[in-house]
Amino acid sequence: MRLIERTIAAIAPRYAAERAEAMVRLEKAQTQRASLRGIRAQYDGATSSRRTQGWRRTAKDANYELQGAAQVLAQTARDMVRNNPYAERAVSAIATDLVGTGITFQVLRGGAPDEELTALARAHFESTACDADGRQNLYGLQLQAARTVVESGSVLARYRARFARDGLPVPFQLQLLEPDHLDATRNGVFDRGSYVSGIQLDQLGTREAYWLFPQHPGSIAMRNLQATPVPARDVIHVFRQDRPGQQHGASWFAPVILPMQDFRDYQDAQLLRQKIASSWAVFRIGSAEELDDEQEEHDRAEFIEPGLIEDLPYGSDIKFANPPGVEGYADFTKISVRTFATGMNLPYDVFGDLEAVNFSSGRIGRIQYYRQLDSWTWNMLIPQFCEPAGAWFLRAAQLAGHITDDCTVAWTPPARAMLDVASEGMAIRDMVRAGLMDPETAIRERGEDPDALLARWKRWAEKVDAASLTFDCDPRRVTQVGNALQPSAGTPPRKD
Repeated sequence: MRLIERTIAAIAPRYAAERAEAMVRLEKAQTQRASLRGIRAQYDGATSSRRTQGWRRTAKDANYELQGAAQVLAQTARDMVRNNPYAERAVSAIATDLVGTGITFQVLRGGAPDEELTALARAHFESTACDADGRQNLYGLQLQAARTVVESGSVLARYRARFARDGLPVPFQLQLLEPDHLDATRNGVFDRGSYVSGIQLDQLGTREAYWLFPQHPGSIAMRNLQATPVPARDVIHVFRQDRPGQQHGASWFAPVILPMQDFRDYQDAQLLRQKIASSWAVFRIGSAEELDDEQEEHDRAEFIEPGLIEDLPYGSDIKFANPPGVEGYADFTKISVRTFATGMNLPYDVFGDLEAVNFSSGRIGRIQYYRQLDSWTWNMLIPQFCEPAGAWFLRAAQLAGHITDDCTVAWTPPARAMLDVASEGMAIRDMVRAGLMDPETAIRERGEDPDALLARWKRWAEKVDAASLTFDCDPRRVTQVGNALQPSAGTPPRKD
């Protein structure tokens, strides 16, 4: 012990013991910090230095990080879509490629097609009867939902029960709502669960209700700002869940909002520079006779325009405008647009620049893009929007008196466009013939309903047989190389 510590121990033994314990704890803490610095030194991303001072590290969950930010991101993204052509193109491309002409459906009973319920579903979903606004069919609602998810981060759809006297095929409609309808200020814990941005959860984390405003908070016809709970079974909530436990989504523009806005400002500045560069002006000296007129008011040009010749008072020097040049615009534009494409998970050519794209690079990019589309379709749009909508249809059909026991709805995404129909079509045919792919899967990948396709083929075959005609596309009559086949026992005889 040092002299001061021995002195303290002699005068106040208890205080000296406490002081010694505190010194031991301090030494341990210093040792731990030194050890932690040694561990962090192995990972550059875990260090704290001037290079990492701009990082916003947080231990908060996804919902805490999105609190307040989700609404601001959505509002910013909407402004960009309204005024920025690249943002509008990104939203349109993703939504169109996800939905296309529509994610089609078929009602199955025990795994087999149910023609009666399928016809009823088509009468409802393939007309404006399914839309609470009476403007779109189900495929249009799918497209609008996809656009809203990309732009605003999420979309809501509400089950609207209807009366039999309304004359709908089944007594319900879907009402699409922007995420602004959620009371995002409702957060916290209550005796039976918790609230997360207007979503009511029970103690197990299961969604019980959504607290929704009756009108959009920014509506011109707003009458009531009091949110009311709507049962979760009557609300569809679609968003891309990026983290476990995440209860609502962020705009897909989040990674590129600042670069996209900066690029727009850069384009405006370049446009102004181009205007100035095209404005070659000459300032001419006035003559001696005009000297007496100098006292009179003389209108001067307040802006420069192409071909301007400005008269100056006598005795002035003539000056020629030296407008700035415009360089590097094309290269910077390509780099910026590629950044947007990367941040939005889009191929670069979606933004219209096909200069450096050939068949091989285009195909490689499309293969990756199609995988991304399939992930969004099967992991987000179909399970979160289409399947609940199908369940609502079966519920409403049962209320209307139809038997829906053991019924499900199968969904088929639109076909992806082939880059080379000749080679890709033959590859699919060879895979089916080799047994590596069943015909139904091949047909569904082309966006078709196998049973509906067979029914159309049957009708066509009956028409062809009735007309005593033979086409190369009829495998009952002609081989793959074009040779005629002998009629089999199950083939109708030719009338000729």
